[in-house]
Amino acid sequence: MCPHLLPNAPVSKQNGSIIPFTNQIFDRSHRSRVWIFLLLAFCWTVSIDAPCLAQDVVDSGEVSALIDQLGDDSYVIRTQAKEKLQQLGLEAFEELQAAQFHPDSEIVSAARFLINSFLVSWSKETDPAEVRAALFEYSAQDIDERGSRIQRIAALPDRQGVDALVRVARYDPEPSLNRQAALALMQQPMSPNVTECRRQAEMIRQVLGKSDRQSSQWLRVYAQDLQDQSYSVDPWRKLIKQQRREIDANTSQQTTRASVLSLVRTCAGRAAEMGERDEAISISNQNIDLIPPTTRDLVEACNWASDTRLHEFVLELQQANSRLFSGHPRLLYGAAEAKLVGGNDAEADKLATQALAIRAFPKTEKDKEKLSDDDIDGIAQAHLLLAQELLERGLFDWAEGEYQSILDGVEVTSVTGARTRRYMSEMIGELLRHKDAIAILEPLVDRVRKDDLLRKRLNASYVRLAFMEGKLEFHRAMVAKGDGQMEQARLLLKQSFDTYPDNVDVLIEMYRTEGDEDWKGMVERLVRFRTQQVDASVREKENLHRRFGKQLGSTELLSQYLNEYAWLVSNTTGDYEKALAASKRSLELMPDDAAMLDTLARCYLALGRYEEAAEAQQRALDLMPHSPPMVRQMKEIQSLLE
Repeated sequence: MCPHLLPNAPVSKQNGSIIPFTNQIFDRSHRSRVWIFLLLAFCWTVSIDAPCLAQDVVDSGEVSALIDQLGDDSYVIRTQAKEKLQQLGLEAFEELQAAQFHPDSEIVSAARFLINSFLVSWSKETDPAEVRAALFEYSAQDIDERGSRIQRIAALPDRQGVDALVRVARYDPEPSLNRQAALALMQQPMSPNVTECRRQAEMIRQVLGKSDRQSSQWLRVYAQDLQDQSYSVDPWRKLIKQQRREIDANTSQQTTRASVLSLVRTCAGRAAEMGERDEAISISNQNIDLIPPTTRDLVEACNWASDTRLHEFVLELQQANSRLFSGHPRLLYGAAEAKLVGGNDAEADKLATQALAIRAFPKTEKDKEKLSDDDIDGIAQAHLLLAQELLERGLFDWAEGEYQSILDGVEVTSVTGARTRRYMSEMIGELLRHKDAIAILEPLVDRVRKDDLLRKRLNASYVRLAFMEGKLEFHRAMVAKGDGQMEQARLLLKQSFDTYPDNVDVLIEMYRTEGDEDWKGMVERLVRFRTQQVDASVREKENLHRRFGKQLGSTELLSQYLNEYAWLVSNTTGDYEKALAASKRSLELMPDDAAMLDTLARCYLALGRYEEAAEAQQRALDLMPHSPPMVRQMKEIQSLLE
């Protein structure tokens, strides 16, 4: 839909053209009364629509001439220029934006008025509902909210927001946001369908038209990448060098070191993804000076390089910032991981040991007396955070070292120590080291069972003691099961379930454990009862979600119950099709959740749909590549595909 008058705007005839009634008011006003322009903002509306964007039939010189006429001495010429620019709408949008920095203050005022008068409808009828919701009243939002909405669109599965992101990249007046939209699109995985990639490439070119802003330049090269299913090495190098020259010479207000760094990282990531790994390393090294020499920025850079699997770049960062690296454990662990990936295990362990020693617990009682309880807890919290980060990166040995340092440095009765035992035992348990998990949990559980005051104090701090007690019995059952002591295993599994019945993984293990008819009957009754309970909770939370939407955390609760239902049924017995539907529904509410994708794979597995199971499991592993249970389930699926 191209520019048009609002249906009810009063109009009059003048020289054969339609002029809004508010222009007649302006005819009787003095030129300097620019404020009256604000009245006009409600008389025109411009809607972004693909056919209108694709035309770009207006000559750039004509638009420039009209903008110059906004400062003409003749009121008639000024008015006619303003009317023509209003009629051109978005085709004149970008040049009007540039005119806001014109040396003529009259042109600046008129250009700002015209930009404000374009009430843009950012969405189209053909957009998915999620995109239309994200773009609703987009122009009225502040910068932070618009950035949040760009993230929402970019997070939609299957590249549903491509068209919308290109629109924002071309038309959002804030440079940081139009660049964010372009980068968000470029960072999405390409569709494996060549025809679809080429369709998207053509759509991007149409929406961009003749736009020459930075974000549009990036997306033109990206469109060529889509067209060719490749990474365009030379065009991207040229764009990066051009923007480096602008910041080095300080010739552009829009180009910043941060914006160029974002472009470099996106290009390096895409180059690595498309098989141009040497190019990815090269452009990263060439622009290493863009990274500020601060701990926070270096940690961010190391995490990016590790996630992109450009570990060589981490070592370049270490060499360039050796003093900062040597004093910060997160940086040292980043360098250690890079050494480990490079095959230098000895050097990796040396760096990890160095990292562990930073802010260590006091070694003697005398040294410990010099510190307050809060000081000790602060040290423990720092090591706990490191352990969690190492765990997420799949660096289990180093995470175990951090966890163990806490257990050695705090009292068994401390809140932080109790939480550490829980986290550490969960990691060790996922690695199927059940005896070690028992050794971690036993000291705390034994103390709690003898000390009601300790139990109350820890429960008041949300330590989840019942969960830990149930897990202790579970690990004992798994050891007994491994030793062939099936009667003891069944007894311990039932104790685990009775202690903490909300852990459905215990119920699933009971279902998988052999036993007589009494055992099987009991387990089936428990499974059926728990399934009915969770199903009732799903219906309750669905009603709550329908009434209140995302308020009161209903989305998260509903998705969790849906996932629990699907996981329990797909691992035991029940309506597998209903479980699959529940799993899909959970992912509608929480897209790209690794645990829920893992459940989706299990549902497909239960139905014998192995190829779909493998696809869902791979998506889960893309998000959590180091999860031992997810890796094991993928191996199970692959064995069934062979």
